[in-house]
Formats: sequence, C-alpha cells, structure tokens
Amino acid sequence: MTACRLSRQGAAFFAFVLLVSPVLAQYGSTGPDAQPNNYPPALPVRRGPGPVLVFDRLGEIALPGPIGVHPGFLSDGVVVLPVEGGWARVAPETEAIPSIVPSVDTPEAPEWIPSFDGKRRYRTTTEGLVEAQRRSGPNKKWVSSWRIVAPNSIMAPPILLGPRLCYAGLDDRVTCVRASNGHRVWAVDLGDRLSRGLTCWPACGKGPVDGEILLVVPDDGASLIALDAYDGRRVATFDLPAPQRFASSAIVVSGDRIAIARKGYDTREAALVLLRLMPPPPAAPPGPLPYNEGSPARTGP
Repeated sequence: MTACRLSRQGAAFFAFVLLVSPVLAQYGSTGPDAQPNNYPPALPVRRGPGPVLVFDRLGEIALPGPIGVHPGFLSDGVVVLPVEGGWARVAPETEAIPSIVPSVDTPEAPEWIPSFDGKRRYRTTTEGLVEAQRRSGPNKKWVSSWRIVAPNSIMAPPILLGPRLCYAGLDDRVTCVRASNGHRVWAVDLGDRLSRGLTCWPACGKGPVDGEILLVVPDDGASLIALDAYDGRRVATFDLPAPQRFASSAIVVSGDRIAIARKGYDTREAALVLLRLMPPPPAAPPGPLPYNEGSPARTGP
C-alpha cells in the first residue's frame, strides 16, 4: 500500500514538472543569471542615443476644399491631393500657388509589399490579418511564411523598415514585428483609431532601425505624432488648433520637410501644412541671480 502511494505521488510530481516546464522555458529563471532557455530581449542594443526632435511649422498653402478621400502622393517633387474640382498639384514651398487639374494618374496601391531583396512579401487586410510569404522551391513559388490575426481591422498597408514590419489598426495601436517571423517587437496605444497609413521619416531604411521616425495621424485628425521606430517612444507631437483637423497621412517631400493636408470646421476651408522635424533649440542661459531673497538682480557695477 505504501509503495503504491509513493508511486502515485511520484507520478503526480512528474506530471507537475511536465506542466511547469513550458512555463519555465518561456519566462525563464527569476535569478540574475542568464539561463539557456531564457528568451533574448526583443530590442537589439542601440548604437546611439534616441532621437530628440520637435516639429517646426513652416507655413501653409491654401487649397480649394473639401479634401477628397483618396490618399495624396508625391510626383516629381510636387504634392498631389484630391480637392474640389479635381486634383491640386502644389510645390512644397510656402509661397507656392496650387494648380488644379481635372484628373491625374494615381499610383496603384500594391496588394503586397516586397522585401528589399525580393525574397519575401507582406500585406495587411481589412479583416485584421497580417501575412508574410516567401519564395520556395525550384520554381520560386510564394508560400506562407507566417500570419498574425490582429485585434481589429487594418485599413492601410504596412511599411517595411529594415528588419521590421510596422502597421496601424483600428485597435488604436501601432505595432512593429520582426519581418522574418512576425514576433512582436513593440506596440503602442495612441488612444484613437488609426486607419491612415504610416509614413517613414526621413525614409524607410534597409539597415538596423536606429534613428528612423514613424509619422502617425490618428483618425480624429487633431495631431501628428512622431514615434521612435526603434521602441515606439513618442518623440514629438504637433497639435492643430481647434476646429482644424488633419485630413491626410503625412508626406515626406524632401530632406526634413513634411507636407500634410488639413481642413477647417467648414470643409471648404483647406490647406497644405508644411512642417519639419528638427533638434530642439538650445536652452536659454540662466538669468543673473539676485543678491538675496527678495532683492532685484544686479545688472551692473
């Protein structure tokens, strides 16, 4: 009877170990020493300090509103936006005068976003799927590589930023995953639905993500947000005065210059806002110190 009891206890202990082992493999030891089965940190070591930037408003160019629903784009250095009566073509300069044309050749939105080497491709769907495919076999056919089911719909295509794939969804979050396997690197909740596309600033690089910025316009249109693509940290925010609202995604036009359409309370009042991201101005030197508490500062002999 005792032997039977012991064997039951041993079997129960063995089953407990089997159940706990996956948990230990995932979360690892709580001690300071690194264990072989501990997962590595999600973020690689940063090569330098994170970006410190502020938005600087350069001015705006009046447009005939209302702004259309089709996304704007850049064509030969000129911003092209849908407006009342057709399309506005305007140079990204504060003194520019827009020209209105009835129609333009709009770039076709690709179903898949190819990797830089052409061996993989990615897409998001309005059903909330994030999919990756890779070339396989002697015929180089596309086969599924990985798939993510997002919490909500994704209305805009993803962007490829070096080894990461980033996308925004109606769950209020911007998410970046590893393009090779779909593992999440970071996600940040911006507190409002995100149906517009993300924009890379100054450009979507091929190398390690370190210094690039993601520009995001939440659906309420009240602000333009700059996120550090390395870890999702909010770097800068540009808020419009009420009742103005942004009406498009950001368009990087040249160097540090950014163009983005806005509308007023009356949608017929519209404009192209020109901004730039730049380091903050140096802090003003401290003023002279007073002799003692309550006395004025001494400014001369």
